[in-house]
Amino acid sequence: MYDLTSEDRTPIDTPDKIQFCNSPIHIRQTAVNSGNVLKKVTHYLWIWNTDQNKDLGEPNHIIAKELVSHYDDYINVNIADLIKAWLVSPENARNTNQPQFAWNTYSLPAQTGQGVFYQVVSDVLEQEPVTNAIVETTVVSPTYFATLGYRWNYEQNAGSNNALTPYKADPFGRDVYRFYNESIDNYFTNSFNLGQETWSCTTATMITQAKVTPPAKQKFCARDSYLIVFLNKLGLWDSFTPFGKTIISTKIDTTTSNRMFRDPSYVDNSQVHSSLRDSVNVLQSYTINTGHIDETATQLIEELVYSPKVYLVRFKGDKTTSAITGITVDNTYISVDNTHITVDNDTVGAESIGYFSTYQQIPVIISNPQDIINKTRLNDKINIEYTIKFDETNNKMLDIK
Repeated sequence: MYDLTSEDRTPIDTPDKIQFCNSPIHIRQTAVNSGNVLKKVTHYLWIWNTDQNKDLGEPNHIIAKELVSHYDDYINVNIADLIKAWLVSPENARNTNQPQFAWNTYSLPAQTGQGVFYQVVSDVLEQEPVTNAIVETTVVSPTYFATLGYRWNYEQNAGSNNALTPYKADPFGRDVYRFYNESIDNYFTNSFNLGQETWSCTTATMITQAKVTPPAKQKFCARDSYLIVFLNKLGLWDSFTPFGKTIISTKIDTTTSNRMFRDPSYVDNSQVHSSLRDSVNVLQSYTINTGHIDETATQLIEELVYSPKVYLVRFKGDKTTSAITGITVDNTYISVDNTHITVDNDTVGAESIGYFSTYQQIPVIISNPQDIINKTRLNDKINIEYTIKFDETNNKMLDIK
């Protein structure tokens, strides 16, 4: 069996080496030697995180497939689900392979697990048409980086690929024009960091996070202050700021059971409950109106609705009033490559004054809408807005055991 050494790793330097496992990832193998007949291929697939050039053991998957029809000159397999399992594994709440996000008040958010490396070594068996001899050739693929992103259907065709640009559900769509809450600091943007040396590249450094300074004309004040954070089309953390009203509601599910008594003749019905409530599940929901948005931002809403992972960041409304040195803001932490990172002893400088201080980060799922109407300025004038319902993923009463 072929060993995938560190010398086999290649730089991730072009957009085609970024793959999205919520869409198919095909390995299409044809004959390596011109004129030969392809017979069988065995793919050895390695998937890993942390350092790109770290030592690897046995392949995670071995995929063997023979030619389906003698009329074919290729063998095709789809490995997307094998890679996706690494990014959605439910083994434990702090699995380092899962995309993780933690909002920070005084610095950029902590984030990790947005992608993994993978590489394929293929043993290709071919038959020479004259001698019928079997020829075996080893093919080593480049190194790829995969996320929970996806491609639009028009991106299947060559020449119709928007590469690493999100918000193009409509291939003729324009760049998104966003609005920002003037009291929220540390807006961010994520992008892929291509062209790193293999010896220094890691799953963390593959993503570049940068702070966004909103233009003054795009900053507004909101009465109910929330920030919606989600994985976008590229599988990277992104955000949307709503400005409409918010309705918080709860749905209560209970189970009860009747009590049994050895001597019911002595039961005092004025004191004893004959039935008891066994369990209470309280699901809290947030129905949030986006407020009036620009026509181009409908693409952003669409990616939000499709997102596999969403958080609400809810702000209390109090603001930082003075600079503080040595404040500890490690009220939450996440795992990154098996190392816990916290934001300890962070300095709250003058640049943080006037921005929201207290917040709550809430894991949610979107329970509506089932259908999205593509609203436009022509059809809806300035009334381009959406109402989205978010359900908390945890019982309001702590029940994690």
